[in-house]
Amino acid sequence: MMTADRAFSGGGETLQPEQLLRQLSTSGGTGCFKVTVKEQQWFLYFDQGSLIYATHTIEPGDRFERHLRQLSHSVPVLNRELRTQVRQQWEQANTPTPIYEYESLHWLLRQKWITPAQFSQLVKGLILEVLESFLHLKSGHHQLVPYVEVPVVSRFDAAELIQECKLRIQQWLSLGHKIDSPFQRPYFFSGAQLNLTPEKQQRLGSMLRGFSFRHLAVLMNQNEIALVRSLLPLIEKGAVVVREPQHPFNLLPSFDASLWQETTPTVAEESGDLGSGFFTSKVPHRTYRIVCIDDSPTMLKEMKRFLADDAFEVIALNDSVKALMEVMRLNPDLILLDVGMPSIDGYKFCKVIRNHERLKSVPIIMVTGKTGLIDRAKARLVGATDYMTKPFTQEQLLKMVFQYLT
Repeated sequence: MMTADRAFSGGGETLQPEQLLRQLSTSGGTGCFKVTVKEQQWFLYFDQGSLIYATHTIEPGDRFERHLRQLSHSVPVLNRELRTQVRQQWEQANTPTPIYEYESLHWLLRQKWITPAQFSQLVKGLILEVLESFLHLKSGHHQLVPYVEVPVVSRFDAAELIQECKLRIQQWLSLGHKIDSPFQRPYFFSGAQLNLTPEKQQRLGSMLRGFSFRHLAVLMNQNEIALVRSLLPLIEKGAVVVREPQHPFNLLPSFDASLWQETTPTVAEESGDLGSGFFTSKVPHRTYRIVCIDDSPTMLKEMKRFLADDAFEVIALNDSVKALMEVMRLNPDLILLDVGMPSIDGYKFCKVIRNHERLKSVPIIMVTGKTGLIDRAKARLVGATDYMTKPFTQEQLLKMVFQYLT
């Protein structure tokens, strides 16, 4: 086991993350190194001096889902239903250990849903994303914490990971245009004069509405750097505006060019087909039927406004009794279901729907003003796919919808 000497003890000291990583690696020890910055924590797991996993507390579920979804493009068995099953096991366990993401991947390996090579690919990708922010930490409390023993499948050399991570960061910095985070969000400004067909402008407007560069890349099955490069000419012309990361991703440190060797910003080239890389994605062009069930006309109107897009056919129902028969007739792609309705509340409604053979796998998102863990657990027990708390923004709703429809 590693020893907690002065270099690794707690306190708000100035951090030198790369030096710490190399020191932990060359020590040849086994243990968990934790860094706390305000309320956020980074965990690095070592086995005999090799990194076996890394995570942090800023949206670990989102990070886990993105990497699984990215692999699902080449491993179809990792479909929406299986990913939901894995996530539900994670939530129902209610475990305090941050290594649970790793344990979930190991469960997929034991069940033979993924191969050892795919397991290693996923773990390495997750480690690199965590190191990306870890290497930018400048101060914090750091210490060794009790080690949660897990089966070691893959070991990674810290020095090699650091080098790979630094190269990735330099690629981001080379993009210029004040792009300093993969979680920045591009928005389409339709007023700009562009050499784009109406169909392509519509596609840009549909997709660039709150998703970060990183989320877009996963949704569209593209390399994230290549995707941003394809948008650079549109950013240059002011047709795409880049906004700062949404909470909680704004808690992650931005890329700091002063920490790395000087990079040369990418120059946006003129093209007869602006944003061409963006239009080569495999996001299916189809209309999804979404049924919104809520006894509040105001809430239904708001959801319809948020989902006003040619990609969606939105049907609003305000009577839960009548909605039962309507849902079975409509055969929706997704259901947004209010919890607190008279006659039949959302929990009972969801339970009935799940007993219908044709609707067993339809994503059902429970919508409620309650935030307690008991309410979330109850929603899971009756078969809800996910849970949204009122009030929510258009960005939050679109993210949820695209997560389960594309």
